[in-house]
Amino acid sequence: MDMMGGNGEDIAVKKQQRLPLPGQRILRSVLAALLCMVIYFARGRRGTPFYSIIAALQCIQPYAVNMLKVGRNRIIGTLTGAFWGSVFLFGALWLSGGRVEYDTSLVYYAGLAVFIGIDLYSTVLLRIRESSYFSTVVLLSITMNHIGDLDPYLFVFNRTMDTIIGVGAAIVINSLHLPRDRDCETLFVSGVDHVLFREDRHLSPFTRVQLNRFIQDGMRFSVSTRQTPATVRELMAGVDLRLPIIAMDGAVLYDMKTRTYLRTIKMDRTLAEEVGRFLDRKNKPFYINTVEENLLVIYSRGYRLNGPAPEPGSPEEAMRVLYERKKNSPYRNYVNTDSLVTENVLYHLVIGPEEEMKSLREALMREPWAGEIRTSLDTFDCREGERILRIYSRQATRRAMLEELAAYTGAARTVLFGTTQDECDVRIPDAGGGSMVKELKKRFEPVSLKGWRHILRL
Repeated sequence: MDMMGGNGEDIAVKKQQRLPLPGQRILRSVLAALLCMVIYFARGRRGTPFYSIIAALQCIQPYAVNMLKVGRNRIIGTLTGAFWGSVFLFGALWLSGGRVEYDTSLVYYAGLAVFIGIDLYSTVLLRIRESSYFSTVVLLSITMNHIGDLDPYLFVFNRTMDTIIGVGAAIVINSLHLPRDRDCETLFVSGVDHVLFREDRHLSPFTRVQLNRFIQDGMRFSVSTRQTPATVRELMAGVDLRLPIIAMDGAVLYDMKTRTYLRTIKMDRTLAEEVGRFLDRKNKPFYINTVEENLLVIYSRGYRLNGPAPEPGSPEEAMRVLYERKKNSPYRNYVNTDSLVTENVLYHLVIGPEEEMKSLREALMREPWAGEIRTSLDTFDCREGERILRIYSRQATRRAMLEELAAYTGAARTVLFGTTQDECDVRIPDAGGGSMVKELKKRFEPVSLKGWRHILRL
């Protein structure tokens, strides 16, 4: 499990309800639809509120930038479609002597098909391809549903106004928030495994959206994990991690944006050689994780990558299974080696049955140089009954790297979220239901009149 250092404040997790409460997007959608209806009555029931509500529901998005983008595309598409719809109606009315009936001829619909092409082509020429769908929908609604109206141009005007009203209603509702006082001085650091997600290792959409919103609003947020930066990138896909992360159990400080190792704590060459010879004496194949010129290079010793299939149940088979899971990542570089790698070593990794790994660790700690190393046992990426044993330099700790991260960011204080009470500030015993981000929200932006400036924001 990922564990964080600190005082250990336990956050109890309530039993999940069978019927979850509606989220903010549902609530905001209801309010936006209600506002559209209020505006409809305030306008003296002119227009069609159906189109306003549809536009509003499409614009209610998790992120403000998406909301504005959808709203812009919707309005531009409506204006474009309304223009070509008006041109087509004008031509049809002129050719028919002032009135187009519902039972129009095939020629009418053939001309309409041509205008659909003209409409789509115009969005390409104007470089507004994102609005093409909305544009054709408006064009068709004008030319097919209202061709018999006494004044079809009035519908064109109201159709445009309805869309603008719907987009405006969505922006207003999505921009209103409770007054919250944001804490942008604290560095919030979270574990990953069993903190942000459970055994399924999938970040929920709710957690992803909330983390991105916090970060956009100025939160200093990072993660600390024993996994490699490559694994973090896979597990946290879609999260805008702007600050460096603590990875490899405190052995590295890594910038996800620039893909740069800002700080590494490597083994002494002599110590790396001692660990390698020890594992050779125990006949254990192992991986050696190194960082060389800003590249993660993983050497395989005692097992040939892409070699003959190992025997089932052998240590080599466990190595092979782990390799097959990781080899496709563009951020890992696997290399076979027959030599003892002693340069740029971050840690050695051994995988096998749980009892064997425990016995191996006990044997390690009896070596004369045991005081210079630190070990950890992990179940992440293991099959049932297996464990991963990692061997680090004693100086490589998450606590030490956290201090460096705090200094790097200039944070006034830190709050750590983890799973073990003695090693974190805030304990998250169950990652279900987005419990971590809910607790994070309380600490980052508590409801307070001091935050009156944040009541209206995009």
